[in-house]
Amino acid sequence: MQKPLPPCAFQCGAAQLELFTPPAAPAAAAFDWDRQHVVVIGDSGGKDSGATVHTVCRAADAAGQLHKVRILHCDLGTTPAGHSIEWPGAADVARRRAAAYGVPFAVRRSTRWPSLWDRMISHGRWPGFFARYCTSDTKTAVGRAYVDELRAELRLHEPIRAGYAMGMRAEESRARARKPVVERHRMSGQGTLRVVTTWLPIHHLTTEQVWQMHEENGIERHDAYRMGMSRLSCRACPLASTGDLVRSAQLNPALFAEYAAAEHELGQFKGSISLREIIERAQG
Repeated sequence: MQKPLPPCAFQCGAAQLELFTPPAAPAAAAFDWDRQHVVVIGDSGGKDSGATVHTVCRAADAAGQLHKVRILHCDLGTTPAGHSIEWPGAADVARRRAAAYGVPFAVRRSTRWPSLWDRMISHGRWPGFFARYCTSDTKTAVGRAYVDELRAELRLHEPIRAGYAMGMRAEESRARARKPVVERHRMSGQGTLRVVTTWLPIHHLTTEQVWQMHEENGIERHDAYRMGMSRLSCRACPLASTGDLVRSAQLNPALFAEYAAAEHELGQFKGSISLREIIERAQG
């Protein structure tokens, strides 16, 4: 049984890019709570999201700013056969985390694309490191729309100033190690409707430290981790490691069969291995 979360309201180059020993943790950048109208936390249901929610809500509570926090889960939809593209239950994990900290929770999906599957078919190729339209179209664009929704909700007659907290960490890849901890995000556009400041509050943490935070604070984790997954991206993500893909294929054979059938249209799923080979390894 998990320990209850502390009542803080009151007191997805190469797949994932190669892991490496990160440089020394960057100096902590100041996040200006007073400047923001709202602070949105993107929660995929994964471990890094869990650590981000805990870190941000604790910091918000200490600053007397918890009322500004919102948690957003971006729903990626289903395949034509009705299979969930993300891990089932991911939104429920994110919802329970929000409830534990007493902050509002929302689930939103792209208004342009019924699902990530539709976006992939339209694009004609699988997502990749240099074509991460999966993130830009079904997460970043959805987050931008949600910020605009909050502007209307708050009845602001000025551009909304929104913090946007994400669980990217330097240890994950060289590209992520170079990301500023706090910066103005491109979803700000010209700044006439919104000024969005992204914040990476766990950028300096290692995977071991993330799991330690979960253990020490009773943060809920998705069951996929207990079943052998190291990450909680899409169930079939071209940027995932081959090991995670093989394990996911064992756990989600029908979904992988449907994806494999689309390789003739979208090309080989991953540069180093096809879905057919992944399924063969999973069955072996």
